[in-house]
Order: sequence, then C-alpha cells, then structure tokens
Amino acid sequence: MKEQQLLQWYETHAKPFFETHSKERIAGFENDYERLKKLLAMPDSITVCFLGNSGIGKSTLLNALAAGKEQVLPAGGIGPLTAQATKVFYSEIPTFKVTYQPRKHLWNVAFALESRLTHQQKSKAKQNTTLTKELSVDEPSDFQHELNDDERQDLLERATITTESSSSDGPTHDPIEGFIKQAKQIVTGNQFSDNPLAYLVDALRVACDGKLRWHSTLDADDQKRIDRVKEVIKPSRTNRSHEKCQGDDKKEFMNDLKAHAAGFLSPLIEEIHVGWPSDVLKAGVTLVDLPGVGIANDTYRTVTSRYVGEEARAVIVVVDRAGPTESTIELLRTSGYWDRLVGATDDPESDPCSMLITVTKVDDVAAEEWRNTVEDSDGKRPKKREVFANLVEEFRPRMLSQIKEQLSKIGTSDNETVRRAREQARENILDSLQIHPVSAPEYRKILIDDDEDKAFLPDLEQTGIPTLQSSLKDLSEGERQNLRRRIDEVSKRLSDNLLNELSIIEAQWKERTRAAEEAEKLADALEQFMGPKQKEYDLRVGGFREFLEETVQASIRELVLEARGVAETEVNSYLYDLQWAHWATLRAAVRRGGTFYGSRTISLPDDIANYFQEPMAAVWGQKLLKGIRKRTKDLSSDIAEMVQEICEWAIENGGAQINKTLLENQQTRISNQADQMNQVGKEAVDELRALVKQKLREAIRKPIENACQKFVADGNDIGPGVKTRILHLFNALARQATDAAKEPAIEILQSNYKVVREEIQTTFSQWGEPLLDTANLIVERHEERMKRSDAQKRSKVLADIEAVLTECPIRETATEAA
Repeated sequence: MKEQQLLQWYETHAKPFFETHSKERIAGFENDYERLKKLLAMPDSITVCFLGNSGIGKSTLLNALAAGKEQVLPAGGIGPLTAQATKVFYSEIPTFKVTYQPRKHLWNVAFALESRLTHQQKSKAKQNTTLTKELSVDEPSDFQHELNDDERQDLLERATITTESSSSDGPTHDPIEGFIKQAKQIVTGNQFSDNPLAYLVDALRVACDGKLRWHSTLDADDQKRIDRVKEVIKPSRTNRSHEKCQGDDKKEFMNDLKAHAAGFLSPLIEEIHVGWPSDVLKAGVTLVDLPGVGIANDTYRTVTSRYVGEEARAVIVVVDRAGPTESTIELLRTSGYWDRLVGATDDPESDPCSMLITVTKVDDVAAEEWRNTVEDSDGKRPKKREVFANLVEEFRPRMLSQIKEQLSKIGTSDNETVRRAREQARENILDSLQIHPVSAPEYRKILIDDDEDKAFLPDLEQTGIPTLQSSLKDLSEGERQNLRRRIDEVSKRLSDNLLNELSIIEAQWKERTRAAEEAEKLADALEQFMGPKQKEYDLRVGGFREFLEETVQASIRELVLEARGVAETEVNSYLYDLQWAHWATLRAAVRRGGTFYGSRTISLPDDIANYFQEPMAAVWGQKLLKGIRKRTKDLSSDIAEMVQEICEWAIENGGAQINKTLLENQQTRISNQADQMNQVGKEAVDELRALVKQKLREAIRKPIENACQKFVADGNDIGPGVKTRILHLFNALARQATDAAKEPAIEILQSNYKVVREEIQTTFSQWGEPLLDTANLIVERHEERMKRSDAQKRSKVLADIEAVLTECPIRETATEAA
C-alpha cells in the first residue's frame, strides 16, 4: 500500500464525501491522517552518541566506523575546550557545515585573559614600585563594554583566582585554564604552545578590532589566523554559518574541515555537521561526537542533554582498560541518560536508548603486555595478535562486571517506587548492553596497508570494528522496521476505517425497510437487552472521566510531595560530600554555574535539579503515567467488548432481518477506534513525559540559583569563616530548594496534564455513542428510515460512494486481504 496515495485519496475524494454524508466521523479519520503524515516525515535513521573522557579515542573510533582509512574528523582533538557537538551523517559528497559562536564568546575569553594579566601586573607593581609607571594596569579593559554586569563580575572573580594563590590543600584547577587554552588554540593553532599571556591578549585584541596594548609583535602565521578569526566574528556578519562541499581539491577541503573541527577555529564553533559517503552512515546511522568530559559550564550540559537525553537511540560509552568507573556513572547522570531511562521505566519502549561500551586502546595494552612477556621453556613467546585476542576475551566479562558494580552504586531508596524504577532502569541497561573491545588504529593500518607502518593484527575482523559496525547497522535496521511497523499499523487502520465506513453507509442506503411489526418486536427486545449495557457503559465512562478530571489532579500534589521527600534526602547526601572541598571551590560553586572538584565538575543548580527530577520521573511514571495508559486501554477494550456482545445478540435473535455484514463492519469500526484510543493515550503520555522533563528542570534550577545569588548579594561569600557559612547554606539548601521547587513542579505537572487530558477526552468524544450507534444499525430509527426512503436521494448517495471507491488506491488490496 502506498501511503502517499492513501493520503491523497483521502484529501481529494473520501474527506469531501464524508463532509457531506457523515461529518461526525471526520475527526476520527483526521486523527490517523495527521498521525500518518507525521510518521512519514520522521527520519528512518538513528542517532548514536559517543560519551567519554577527552583523549580516550572517540574521534579515532568515529573515523574508523564512518570512513575506514579516511578521516572524517581529525584525530587528536583539542580536548575539553569547547562544548561543540560534531554530527556525522551520510552524504554522497563529503561536506560540512558549522555554526559559529556569537561574537560575544571571543570577547568573554579575551576579557578573562586580560583581567588575569592585569591582576598579575598589579601584583608585580606592588612588589616593585618602579614598574608602576611602565604598566597600564589601571586602564579598564576594552572588552568589558561588551559584557553585562553579571558576566563581567563572574569573569573577574575567575581571573583573580590562581593555583599559585591557593593553599597546598586548595583547588588545583585554574578557573580560566580553559580560556587560556582556547586562546592558544585560536592564536597559534596549538593549545599547548608556550606563548605568554600578554601575547595572547594582544592577539585577541586585534581579532576583536582593538589595538595592541601589551607591546607584542604578532608572528606572521598567527596574524593569518587572526585575520580569519576577524572575518568569522565581524559585527556585520549576520549569518553565523559556514558550509563547504568537497570539490576537485580534496586537500583544501580537508584542511578547512580540520581548521574548524580540531584546529584554530574550533573554540569558535557552536556546532558542526559533517556529511560523508560511508556504508555505516548510509545504513541510517548518524554519529554524534559529544565534547569530552571536563567542561564546567551550562553549555556542555545543554549540548549533551539535548542529544543524549532526547535524540539518541544508542549511546556508545568509550572507556580504556580501566573500564567503567565512578566517573562513568557520573557522566551517565549529568548527560541525562540515567534520568531518561528512569523516567521511561513505566513504558521502556516509549523512549528506548541502548548502551554500548567500547574499550579503546586495546592495541596499546597488547603491545605493552607483549613486550613484558618472557619466553617459555621451549624458547617461545606468544605473538602480539594472540595477546590482543586474549585481552579481548578478558575485557568483555570484566567490563560487564564493572558496569554492574557501578550501576549498583546509584543509590537505593527507602521509597519503594523510586527503588523499583531504578532497579528496572539498571535491568533495561544490562538487558541490551553490548561490549566491544576494539582497535581503531589497527583497523586503519590494515586498510592503508603501508609497508612502513604494518598492522600486527592479521585481519579486519580481529580489530572489533566490523562487529561494532554491524551492531550499529542492526540497531538502525531495528529502528527502521519499528517505524515501518508503526506506519503500516496507522495506514491500515486509516484505510480500513475509511473503507469500512463507506461500506456501512452503502449498506444503510441499500437496505430495504423492514416490516413495521417485525421492526417493533426486534426494537422492544433490543431495548431490554441494551438497558443494563447502557448503564454499565455510563458507569465506566463516568468513572474514566472522574479519573481524568479529579483523581489525577489530586494525585499530582501527593506525588510531588512524595518525590520531594526522596529528593531532599539525596540532595543532602550530595551536598554532604562537597563539604570536604576547598573553600574556594565551594565559593566558586555558589557564585557561578559550574566549577571543578578534582576531576569532577559540580554545578549546584544542575546537580540538585537532577537529584529532584530523577525521583520525580520515577514516581510520576510508575504511579500516574502508567495508570493513565492502563485506564485508557481498559475503557477502550470494555467498549469494544460491549459492542461485540450487542452484535452477537442481534445476530442470534434477529434472524433474517439482521444484516450481518453491517454489524461486522460496526465491530471493525469500534475495534479500530479502540486501537486509535490506545495509541492516543500512549502518545499523550509520552508527550506529557517530554514536556514535563523540559520544563521541570528550569523550575527546579531557579530557586537554587536564587538562594546562591542571595548568599552572594548579602556578602556571605567573602571574609573569614566563608566555608562555614557555605556549609550552613548547604545544610538549609536541600530543604529550601526542594520546598521552593514543589509548587512550580505541581503547577507544571497540572498545567501540562490538562493539555493531555483534553486531548484524550477530545479523541474519546469522537467515538460518539458507540452502543446507541450499534443499536441504530440493528433497528434503524424512524427519522433515519424516512431519510433513506427517498429513492432519488438513495441513487445519488450510492453513486457518490461508487465514485469515491473507484478512485481508491487501496480497494483491491483490502479486497484481497478480506
């Protein structure tokens, strides 16, 4: 069946007919008509995200998967300097498109560095008064005029904290280290260059159309890069994108791609999309290389949560020989993956996202172990490829054991609902988990076959890359088949409903009027049989409406209070762990969105929001969303069953008077409406889940931000005893934040639920009165009989039906299936 032909036939022939002859049925048809159009517009590909630490080999792995011996992305990226996501999709011709950061991004970097430089120069001037006149330390930075007060204050605070000024037990992370590396990358093309801070600041000043201030002379190559940067960020540029396709000059294309993906322009990139001709990508796999762990800001979390929390159908967690660790689990939480799985435990199929663990650098480990092996008594030693193969077999069970151990550390809970949801999320991960030890470098060496750089592995299969490629293709094919199944289901239901409705109308207009005496007898008997059924129907419909309108609304407040209690306990535990951090780290956490605690990033608003949202999703999903789906499905099934019982009674008691085909069509109509109602209920719940997840986080973040801002505004972040005051803030923050988030959470849930409730009720109202409609088909009402007694009108209606059916592209298929 060709879906587009079905849609076209409905628009041009079926719908106009029903608008004239059965207008009350159109809403039900439109429901599936719009659903089918939406399904046909959905991409038949999957998004697979890479998560892992910087330098773990994500880009090298992606290159091997997508392009074999070629390089889609330059390997050896710039580390955790930017929050860009690199999306690689299929294209017959290599192409890439980037979106640049707003101009203000570079001004932030420049202001932070110049503020640090000014701070350093002032410190020198205090120690050597003869330098005071030589230094321009009292001149305000030109860059501050582009920033608002909050941004300026935040960057000034970061610039005046240095690792040298901290005590021995203080923070070892420089708050502007990332900015300094970005500046080095932009100016020199190398984040590890040893250029002095003054040189970098002057170069950025020139890039921002300023003048040299710190007496530097720019290198010629650096000046070329700065000129390109000026072009990228110039104020007159309204289009922040840059797009390029590979032409005859492949080298030029690759150099431009490298400059943007991992070169001097990379810190200025907001997002990059790369198109590449690849079998894996052509199979419907889109690969997304997310920024490595180590970025302590809102942008990183926004980028990762957008892809991992919403778009991804699979996540590849890239680890080395150490395997999944505590930081891996932290990554699953901060990326939104864990919350996503917990929130869908009431219906895992509604939001599936598989996990694959890929172990990289197995070749390095094999080479190291091989070098350390000794000959046996026969003077033999294992070959390097044998060591590699043994490691692959050893890694699989060990990685599985480690991920089980790490997942088990995600807190249990005294709340039965939360505990059960977390257990289910763990089971869902492990049920579909795949573990792939691989060697991307060996895979590339085998393909290149260079005598000067031979691979030690004998074939491609042993590298593990082909197996991983096959797994991704299988996931994509599974998603494609699932989409095809959904399209077929909706298409069949729409076509069946349309043809079935035409058959009912045709049968009604063809049917001859029964003898009045026979009709009255059947009507009396039917009325007696229908009485209890109608009462039962009214009770069930009334109960369903009461559930939607009153029970759910009342439950929302109770569920939020229940989740708030769990969240408070877990936020307390999280904040308690932070008490061992240095006072400057704690102050940075209170003052701004993100900072580092060792190798871990902390962001009070985001972290506390996660600890609130996760139990909320568990309670909400298990106790409410599941209930809405079940009650909707139960009512639909009950109504279909009652209609079936009425039709069976009529066939048994009506004798030759009964049009069995007509009643069979009615049962098909109601059965399809029940299926449609179930789907609407499921879709409404899924929509509610997504809406609440998007809005709830911001509602929870706000009171936390307000509490921290008030703490700073009151001056509690400076002076002696600051750590004690921060710890007192933490003691109160768990209850204050969760209490403050309670009412906004209730409001979000209730207001968004109202939309879903109305959608379900609207769809249900489209059923009309299924029991009465069925009864009318058995014994037609007088006014209906009179309407159809007009022979001329009967001929016109039947001719119209035949005209519609003649143009129907699915009539033959439906007839064959019948």
